Parts: sequence; structure tokens; C-alpha cells
Amino acid sequence: MEFLIATLVVVIIIIIMMQLAKKDSEILNELVSNLTEEQKRKLEDNQVEDFNEKNFTWNQIGMIAKVNIKGENKVSLKVLWYNTIIQNNTLSKYQYADINMKKSDFDAKGLKNGDFVRMFIDPKNGGKIL
Repeated sequence: MEFLIATLVVVIIIIIMMQLAKKDSEILNELVSNLTEEQKRKLEDNQVEDFNEKNFTWNQIGMIAKVNIKGENKVSLKVLWYNTIIQNNTLSKYQYADINMKKSDFDAKGLKNGDFVRMFIDPKNGGKIL
């Protein structure tokens, strides 16, 4: 009986992970489908800088693809970037980073949907706009 319960829990976890991956893929496909050819070319010329082999972090160009204002003090962004660093199935493909920032910082930088930005990427801890 314990084996059956453990197997059921593992199957449920796998199903949840597959649904989350499917949702992420749908979001990415939607964001990429809205890009112009010029925007795609600019993202693909990602200009990677300051690659840190030890911490596996770097800076590169990204594009704000979606802005969601969350209350008075917070902004949630989906920032598209083009992967030429991470050696997995996302190599040479578009990716997006979920970035949260203070609304005051967002406004002070004059950012808006469609803007190209320099971003810091840390695959373990997320990214941020520089």
C-alpha cells in the first residue's frame, strides 16, 4: 500500500511539472510570436559581456516583452533574451526571465514594453535589469 501511495505522489508531481513546463512554453511562444524580424535580429546579437565562469553569470541584451504593474510599488516583467551561453536544449533559442523591480526604479529609468535593456543573468537566482 505504501508503494502505491508513493508511486501516486511521484506521478502527481510529474504531471504538475509537465503542466508548468507546458505553460512556460506557451508563454515563451506567445512572446516570441509578437517579435518583429528587427527585434529578433537585435536579440540574437545579444552582446554577452562579463561572463563569470565560476559563478556562471553574465550580462547581455534583453527586451522587455511584457509589463505587469503589481500595486503601487512593484512591477513584474517578462524580459526576452537569446541564449548563447547555457549548453542545453535552449542553446540558440529565445528565453525569458521573470524580473521584479520597484515601480519607482522602473519609472526612473523610463522603461516600457518593447525597450531593449542590458540585463544581468544568473540562471540560479534570476536576472535583473542593469
